[in-house]
Amino acid sequence: MTPPPALEQDDGHSFARIRVLLVVLSVVVMLFTLGALGWSTLRSYQETQNKAELYLLTLARTSEEHVGRTMESSVNALFSIQQDTLFRKCLAARDDECLYAYLQRVVVRYPQLGSLAVIYEDGHLAATTRTYPTPQLNLGNERYFRAIRALPGTPNYIAEASPDPGGGGEVIPIVTGLSGPGASFSGVLMAGLSPGYFANFYRSLDAQRGTTLRVFRDDGTTLLYYPENAREHSRNIAGRQFFDEAFLRQEAGVFHETDLDDGTRRIHGWRHVSGWPLGVAVGADRSVVLATWQREALINMGITCVMLLASGGLLVYVLQQLRRLEQTEADLYLTKVAVERGADMAVWLDDAGQIRYVNATACNRLGYSEGELLSMRLKDVNPGFRQESWPRFWMRLREHKHLFDEVTFKTRTGEEFPIEVYSNFIVFKGREFNCAVVRDISERRMAEEAIVKSEQQLRLALEASNTGLFDMPLESRRTAVTSPEYDRLLGYEPGELIETFEKWKNQLHPTDRDNVMRAVRDYYTGAAHQLVIEYRRKRKDNDYHWYQMRGRFVEFDEQQRPNRLIGTLTDITERKEAQERITELANFDTVTGLANRNLLRDELKLSVAAAQRYHRRLGVLFLDLDRFKTINDSLGHAAGDQVLMQVAERLRGIVGRNDILARQGGDEFVVVLSELRDAMEAGQVAERILESFSEPFELEAGGFASSTSIGIAIYPDDGDDSETLIRNADVAMYQAKANGRNNYQYFTADLNALASERLVLETSMRQALANNEFTLFYQPQASLADGSVIGAEALIRWRHPEHGLIPPGKFIPVAEESRLIVPIGNWVLREACRQAVAWQAAGLPPLTIAVNLSPLQLHQANMLEIVADALASSGLEAQYLELEVTESVVMQEVEHVMSMLHGLKRLGVKLSIDDFGTGYSSLSYLKRFAFDKLKVDQSFVRDLTTDPNDAAIVLAIIGLGKTLGMSVLAEGVETAEQLAFLQSADIDAIQGFFFSRPIPADEFRQLMDRMPVLPLRG
Repeated sequence: MTPPPALEQDDGHSFARIRVLLVVLSVVVMLFTLGALGWSTLRSYQETQNKAELYLLTLARTSEEHVGRTMESSVNALFSIQQDTLFRKCLAARDDECLYAYLQRVVVRYPQLGSLAVIYEDGHLAATTRTYPTPQLNLGNERYFRAIRALPGTPNYIAEASPDPGGGGEVIPIVTGLSGPGASFSGVLMAGLSPGYFANFYRSLDAQRGTTLRVFRDDGTTLLYYPENAREHSRNIAGRQFFDEAFLRQEAGVFHETDLDDGTRRIHGWRHVSGWPLGVAVGADRSVVLATWQREALINMGITCVMLLASGGLLVYVLQQLRRLEQTEADLYLTKVAVERGADMAVWLDDAGQIRYVNATACNRLGYSEGELLSMRLKDVNPGFRQESWPRFWMRLREHKHLFDEVTFKTRTGEEFPIEVYSNFIVFKGREFNCAVVRDISERRMAEEAIVKSEQQLRLALEASNTGLFDMPLESRRTAVTSPEYDRLLGYEPGELIETFEKWKNQLHPTDRDNVMRAVRDYYTGAAHQLVIEYRRKRKDNDYHWYQMRGRFVEFDEQQRPNRLIGTLTDITERKEAQERITELANFDTVTGLANRNLLRDELKLSVAAAQRYHRRLGVLFLDLDRFKTINDSLGHAAGDQVLMQVAERLRGIVGRNDILARQGGDEFVVVLSELRDAMEAGQVAERILESFSEPFELEAGGFASSTSIGIAIYPDDGDDSETLIRNADVAMYQAKANGRNNYQYFTADLNALASERLVLETSMRQALANNEFTLFYQPQASLADGSVIGAEALIRWRHPEHGLIPPGKFIPVAEESRLIVPIGNWVLREACRQAVAWQAAGLPPLTIAVNLSPLQLHQANMLEIVADALASSGLEAQYLELEVTESVVMQEVEHVMSMLHGLKRLGVKLSIDDFGTGYSSLSYLKRFAFDKLKVDQSFVRDLTTDPNDAAIVLAIIGLGKTLGMSVLAEGVETAEQLAFLQSADIDAIQGFFFSRPIPADEFRQLMDRMPVLPLRG
């Protein structure tokens, strides 16, 4: 099985999204948990409070019933006493003892009553159950006495707690009036309710700490308050909010109140005492009521906090693990990249020797695809593999886990190369594998062999070396140990030289001594990392030679000062002389012996500086040989060098002794006229140079006529520095070439503008292809046999959006120099093929379409594919495509051109040689290239009726073409006389203005519709 490959590297976004998702989910869960806890706590709080309120209302109802029954029982007791005959007799007789005895008998029947008392109408206490004899008290000022006396018809009156008239503490008086004869007021009967009676009841209510009980009248006066509190005694609560808003309007209810004395927040349940002007309120401490809720809330909050902390810890742990996983994945990716793209091969084998995994390095080195290698065994790539030794190897690998060996691998092509194998035993999913790292040691083996060979050579070299060895003590009087070669280098016989450090210093050249000692000091102080010195030293014969010394200090004393200097000594006199020669070669041209570009730059700077200092004029002439490339291409570079040397010799005879003559490079020369009286003098020198070119140059192949184009720039008019002068002279030279060559031109501002225009033209041309600004015109080619149109030559035109139609003579040279001719020429090829097919589809007879190929196009490596693609995409048959190449192109790189033209012939296209007769064709090459057509250049056709030489050349070309089995076409036929001559010469076809200028595609079709056969007679 194939081990799983390392995961591809993730860009980190997926892990980031997972982290964000985990954090968001965790926050949502935490918020939900906190929300649920808050909602649960709030609901529990409300339920606890509601239960407490309901409980307090229940207690209030119980208290209300108890108070009501007590009041009713007490009032009934007063009523029964009032109606009792004995009581009435005792009262009428004002018998205090009788009253006391009667009241004593009655009071024991009512446990709620603390005492019973009778008060006469004048306020004197008549009798009380508390004591006898009755104390002499007047209670006429008591509030309850005055209330009954003021309203004798009042059934009863409940007074606030007050001291018992008979002593013994406080009671709550319930009084009723006594009437005498004629219903007159005769006194007050009082029942004193015992607070202790209610205290017992309160204690039965106080099941939980903090419960209070208040009994109050409907005017707000507190009658009873438990637990006992002096501040609550007879307190009037009529001003409290609940009294006005609830008690006076409702029968029962709940209110919350903060005790003003101790700040305790309480919950109260209250009720009216049915049938009595009383109310009861049972209160509980809110903190006690909510204590259970608070404990549960704190427990829940604690549990929730623990859960949240645990969740947060879990989240942090998960994020850390995720970070580790991300790092692990990144490490796995890096490991995979290291394995796949490493310098070493990785090969995994199973226990049967089957290849289970290989990296890209192994595939590339062995020459197999991954799939092929995975279907192979080790024996397929290891020529030394022995099946019988494999089990023993596997057992050894299983035992030792790691093994190292050197064997041989074999590539697909059969190449064998040595390798180092680092075998590693692993078990993966229960299977045993050998994860082997394989290193190609071919280079190391070659290096080892080279080292052995080098050591042998070094041994021989040392034996015959001219490098001397020395071990020199730095003490002046101690003698150095020198090798025999060291002695010989200094002109001594071996063993003759007695070398010391002092002698070495004294024999240094005086000019070099300070520099040498400075280099030694720099090495000692650490300013220099090595001691390598070149110096001159006197030999035994008193001559000075150049030497190179390499050394280092050894054997230091306690102060870390060196004691000895050891090293080598080499005689570099010849090298120094060679360097001087190299310096000379760096500044002079090897072909002509003239100053080269480097020396020209330096000398021209000096000349400009001198001209500036002495206010003189200076002229720079830039020469470029015309048609020099033709000489190199046709006659070879040796002939070109002969021409360059003869040009240099002629220029030496023209320029002055103080002038500068240099070869700029290629076929370019520069003349610097250092002392000009005026600018016209530079023109005179240029004319002399042009005259010197009138004589042909003598070559081995014969005389060769050439010319030159010269540009002139004057200092300071055309520039005040050397670079500007050279550049402007170059611009003027190009203008001289544009004016027909073999002339000179002075630099002007207009020429600079022309150069800028040329740059703009090149820039616009780069956009023209993309903007579809190019178009093709077609010039018909007619057969002289019957006058029929047999083909057309495709000629490019440029319709500029601003400048209109730009002639090809203006932009084609720029395209050639900028190499834009390649994409433009390829476009012309495709468009011409497309148009030829379009004409055929429109009903025109099949025509041969001729397309010119530039030299740069012909040198494209994929030229055959480009032509084949143009034919295939357009659907044009190859026999209707004719490719034209110029004669000069054919003679450049003959073997490459021949291979390319033969490839085009195999495609089935036709080949024609254009501008024939203007170059230097070899007839043998012309025959080997197997062209289909020769095109006579229009320069010969133009004057063939008036110039016998041109006529002879045309006839010779026609005869040559016929002899070689090629058809011949004449270009530039413009007159009837030229046509008649060519007809008589039996030429095959013609093209020219005599029949038609180049015209657009639609006009060409109209021409074919209007005149499919062209007239052959004017």
